[in-house]
Amino acid sequence: MKLEVYERLILMNILPREGDFITLKLVRKLREALAFNEKEIAEVNFRSHWKCPKCDKTEILSEMPKCPDCDIFMQSSGQVTWDDDKAKKVVKDVFMGAKMLALCESTLKKLSDEQKLTDQHMSLYSKFVEGADEDGD
Repeated sequence: MKLEVYERLILMNILPREGDFITLKLVRKLREALAFNEKEIAEVNFRSHWKCPKCDKTEILSEMPKCPDCDIFMQSSGQVTWDDDKAKKVVKDVFMGAKMLALCESTLKKLSDEQKLTDQHMSLYSKFVEGADEDGD
């Protein structure tokens, strides 16, 4: 299945963290397939948001910085940004077997049933649940 940068990130975040042994092994393999290699990271210009735990100064860089004021390493805020124009050119064809396709579909359906879908999930929902074409129509 062809997935864009943001779709890969969203899918990694919604995959289950608990389950039976076989499912967790398959989820681990899928997470590895969805992960970004060094070339993609540089190409898309991923940058992490960092915050100093002492003075709350913030930075947006690809590497962990030291706070210039406190001279201690900053901590990740968990937020990542990238260059949208470059990201549109990075599409990865990720192989998924029947069990993983079904798991992704059921996970997205559950979010929908619980009314927890967001705009971020829509293209994935179209691909996995509605079986829309690759343009998301």
